[in-house]
Amino acid sequence: MEKKRVVIVGGGAGGIILANSLNQKDFDVTILDKSDTQVFQPAFLYAAFMGKEVPTKKIPKLIKKGIKFKLDPVKKVDLTNKKVFTEGGEYAYDYIVVATGTMSDASTVSGLKEIDDKYGDYHTSIENAQRVWKNLNSFKGGTIVLGQASPICKCPPSPIEGVLLTEMLINRRKLKDRTKLVFFTPYPRAYSAEPINNVVEPIMKERGIQIMTFFDLDHIDANTLYSLEGDQIKFDLPIIIPPFKGAKIDYEPKTVLDDDRFIKTDKFNMRIQGFDDAFAIGDATNIPTSKAGVGAHLEAKIVANILQGKEDKFDGRTNCPFDLGYGKGTFVIGSYDQPVVPYPPSRLNHFEKMMMEKIYWSSLKGTFDFIFNLYFRHTDPIKLNKKFSK
Repeated sequence: MEKKRVVIVGGGAGGIILANSLNQKDFDVTILDKSDTQVFQPAFLYAAFMGKEVPTKKIPKLIKKGIKFKLDPVKKVDLTNKKVFTEGGEYAYDYIVVATGTMSDASTVSGLKEIDDKYGDYHTSIENAQRVWKNLNSFKGGTIVLGQASPICKCPPSPIEGVLLTEMLINRRKLKDRTKLVFFTPYPRAYSAEPINNVVEPIMKERGIQIMTFFDLDHIDANTLYSLEGDQIKFDLPIIIPPFKGAKIDYEPKTVLDDDRFIKTDKFNMRIQGFDDAFAIGDATNIPTSKAGVGAHLEAKIVANILQGKEDKFDGRTNCPFDLGYGKGTFVIGSYDQPVVPYPPSRLNHFEKMMMEKIYWSSLKGTFDFIFNLYFRHTDPIKLNKKFSK
């Protein structure tokens, strides 16, 4: 039987996991990407607030022998004619999986690009995360403001993680009495999901962090943030998470993209709207769940099973580690039909998050699939909600 041609657009975690999960006896797999380097993006947080290094590896070293990797930026995906057009040529396929992630777009907020260029952020690149660390190192006192410029954010816990690690750093440098910390969010509470907000907001208040809710960033002028609601925040050091959009790739038909360039995707089987032979996973989709690495991991496994003839569907599972500073952490755990668990903080949770960096590269290759499956069963949100919601 002739092998089915699978083209994966994007060599991030989701794309690599999917490629490594397909049986090469049945599939001819090609990954296309504009970069040949996989970055451990969760480490951006620690590069920005602790000065740590960000681990990277070359994609060809992370994929199984026989999988093709092409360093060839994609320009257009023609779903109607089953072709992908790149800078170097074109690729026909039997199945396509789009795993392009998301990209920041500071241009949507007036004044944000200038702020980002000067002060950095911890979501877009190693260089920007290092810029945050450099500015924090030279900070001697004043107002630090941290928040997200739009409701769409990679890794939803990361805004609060950032401000909590900032407080820890300022406290350890004995600058607390000379520093005002302000956290802003477009949501009605510090964290959007109420059960986990009830865990983390008291911690923020205990550490003296001012929380400004319903703050939809409109523009930045000189040293002041302005919201659509008419509020203002003056700052000495801003750390702003930029808005995120879908990758700048053309699609035929154009109707598969929403207004933010995210791909309209079935939230259960990950098929692109209107197509049985096209899928999207990870941050590239518009499905109603967190844009986080664990989602890309689980969705990749779902698509791999479907392509290999197994019945499967995604339940919207989230399992995001949440660093609370001072060696403690929690997890954001939920699904489509289960509310987020009010998961109590512990040192074990923090240890588990730190261990992810150690096993990350092997997890992309599928080495720890058995352990991950056990873990996800052990942390099933139905069981945990019964345990912690009493």
